[in-house]
Amino acid sequence: MKHVFVLFIPFLFTFCHSNNVTSSKSDAIVSPTETPPIEDTTWVQKAPIPPDSTYFVINKEFPWLGDTIRSYIQLSTNETVKLFVKDSSIVFMYDGYEKTDTSGYVSVRLGADSFNGEGTVFTTAELISVDILSREITVYDIATDSSHLWVRPE
Repeated sequence: MKHVFVLFIPFLFTFCHSNNVTSSKSDAIVSPTETPPIEDTTWVQKAPIPPDSTYFVINKEFPWLGDTIRSYIQLSTNETVKLFVKDSSIVFMYDGYEKTDTSGYVSVRLGADSFNGEGTVFTTAELISVDILSREITVYDIATDSSHLWVRPE
């Protein structure tokens, strides 16, 4: 067993040593290796979906949704939303789409980008969900962890 181990060490050293690595005075520089072309052309790699693609998909399916959310923003009684509207920094982003047996809901975050001392972060002012069939808006109250149906003021 010792003889096999002693013979194995030089082979291991030989296999681990590569000609792609050249040493300089400070660091090792690795030269890039060329990858052979893919022979199988039947498989096509799909482009990754950008993180904000939900926005385009939802706007395509429900073109009325953006206007509904903008009208809610103008009539909102939430003080943080009013503050963001006042300084024109309010934006909304779709947080997801949930389809149920009878309907579907689009979750929306209302807020603005703000600087927190270390960088720019999105500050959520309010969470709402829009029923895609009835177009009713449900407001989520973060403080009480409950939601209620929003009634448009007269």
